[in-house]
Amino acid sequence: MLKSFLNIICLCFVIVGCKHNKESLVVNNPENASYINPFICTASDHGQTDVAAGVPFGMVKPCPDTKPIAHSGYDYDAKEIVGFSNTRFSGVGCRGVGGNIRILPFSVSENDTLPKSLSYSKESEKALAGYYAVTLNNGVKAELTASRQVAYHKYTFPESKHSGLSIDLSSSFSGHISEAHNILEKGVISGKITTVNICGNGQYSLYYAIQIDKDIKAIVDKDSKMIFKFSTQQNEEVLLKCALSVVDENSAINNLKHSEGKLFSEVKENAFNKWNDLMQVVNVETENDTLKELFYTHLYHATQSPFVINDNNGTFRGSDGKQYKTDKRYYHGWSIWDTFRSKLPLFSLFYPEQYSEMMESLRLLYKQGKADWTTNTEPFLTIRTEHAIVMLLEAYKKGVLPFSLANVYTELKKEAEHLPFKSPDNVLESSFDLWALSEIATILGHHEDAKQYKDMAFEYKAIWKDKFLNMDENSDVMHGDGLYEGTLWQYRWFVPFDIKGIQDLVGGKDTFEKQLDYFFDNELFNMGNQPDIQVPYLYAYTNAPWKTQKLVDKLLNKKTNNWYGTHKKFERPVVKKIFTATPEGYIKEMDDDAGTMSSWYVWSTMGLYPVFPGSTQLALTTPQFDKITIETSDKPLQIIANGLSSDNIFIQSVTWNGEVINESIIDFNLISKGGKLQFELDNMPNTNWGKQN
Repeated sequence: MLKSFLNIICLCFVIVGCKHNKESLVVNNPENASYINPFICTASDHGQTDVAAGVPFGMVKPCPDTKPIAHSGYDYDAKEIVGFSNTRFSGVGCRGVGGNIRILPFSVSENDTLPKSLSYSKESEKALAGYYAVTLNNGVKAELTASRQVAYHKYTFPESKHSGLSIDLSSSFSGHISEAHNILEKGVISGKITTVNICGNGQYSLYYAIQIDKDIKAIVDKDSKMIFKFSTQQNEEVLLKCALSVVDENSAINNLKHSEGKLFSEVKENAFNKWNDLMQVVNVETENDTLKELFYTHLYHATQSPFVINDNNGTFRGSDGKQYKTDKRYYHGWSIWDTFRSKLPLFSLFYPEQYSEMMESLRLLYKQGKADWTTNTEPFLTIRTEHAIVMLLEAYKKGVLPFSLANVYTELKKEAEHLPFKSPDNVLESSFDLWALSEIATILGHHEDAKQYKDMAFEYKAIWKDKFLNMDENSDVMHGDGLYEGTLWQYRWFVPFDIKGIQDLVGGKDTFEKQLDYFFDNELFNMGNQPDIQVPYLYAYTNAPWKTQKLVDKLLNKKTNNWYGTHKKFERPVVKKIFTATPEGYIKEMDDDAGTMSSWYVWSTMGLYPVFPGSTQLALTTPQFDKITIETSDKPLQIIANGLSSDNIFIQSVTWNGEVINESIIDFNLISKGGKLQFELDNMPNTNWGKQN
């Protein structure tokens, strides 16, 4: 009884004492979702996440769009809100994507013009998993929550004869193409919207149905904007529901009908519970509540996408614009070039059922004619799909691929015919895909194909010798030699399938280690972007894995000098901790990239990292928690760090179920079914532990 009471007091302290107005939620026991702080990484260009009130992998993400509009619509530092839109893709680049169907409540005097934006009370702003609230300067309180396909907007108005809701059907972060709508009855409209997709590439179309629970005095329909006018009493609540579908208008209307009779408070509670169910898969134990806040918030960011877009009857539209049906969840909204590095491998450990369905969704995407980037007939927000071959191979090796690789082999071979080799980074990236395809060909018994693809993959050595072997002042130029968002120094390590090969090219393992030292000592590493985020773990393939332990601890816990943005090297470094539990959560220009960087954090704090996607290899480092317990299909996976402290960051020994592990790489399939992974830690490195033969 006393323990339960203390737990409740402790949780209340965590929620009430936290900055940035996380709303208090009364719970009987500490729940992992209570540590989620949606405001983290939402300020300026420090993550590009948002405070959307969605559910895990949900389609609708109702959220304020601020002025100026950020990548995900919301900027913590902004002073005005232009409205509350219903779609977005958390933590992506360019101008973002989404921002559809933007709603702004108004309460004006008789002859006032309607506002285009409104300031708001920062102190009134509250957010938790599945809920957001703010009070605008016109006296209207806005509250948001959601189910998977329906956004719920509750607006509490002051007394006024001239209240209403403005609905912009042409709103978009990346560009509007067209819209068509029908007024079904007063307060109910439906229609179709077509919008430019990410970075100006392709487009997507979605269908919607909106219902306003209020007697409407007048409707103004002009230039893709709908104005619903009504009068309100003091503190009168008006509920607006916005249902989406990728199938057709009738499906959106049916999704709206399924929401009938559900109270806002009920939907809000259900949304929180869905997040909590997702977070309960992993329990971390520490006296440091900030670490818990960071851990669960980053896991929350990672599980925003991809989106489950099929209707409840299984129907969906594919990227070819055609209609399909499935008895599984169909996922869409990919950013695989980013997420194959950390996020999708994380899902294979935490959420194998959803991960398996994601792989099935990729199979169906291949059957639709998968393109590397978004097409002109997308059903919903999406970005890019390079390295899907690697992910399918990894899923097979982990035993969670729900179909035979033979089913997509023809499509994979066709994709290989169009892999780019225009620049040095293209060569490394495409060679990785060819290596993965050679592995798949071997699995399927196509040995001639396997040899051909393997030989092609290892042709990377020619460009590596030419561009990456001997480094000079030109090797530290962003976009040098046509590179995509990186330098030659940052890309040179990206040969995960042949680390021993590049060690041999530089003159051996010891030289490789020294070059890693030079890379980090001279601050050439860029934690703010993806091309080199695996490099801190490459010491696991040397005789000094303790250097990974020291380096990852520094990246997680200490201020660092950071010289690189997405496209340029700064004149002066950004000096700060990379991961903080604040709106400025990341370093400058460090997009979360659909949860990739969040997943890097989650992996690293658990003492594991998937340094070699497409394999089952996990590099070991020092966990940041005293104990981590992960649900698995058999028995829990326990990761225990004995002696952990701010000084004791070095691994002395590791055991798996009592058996000594003297390797810095452990197999995913060894630990994924559960057991006890135990670390013994101290304040000095054990230079004999984990040496690679």
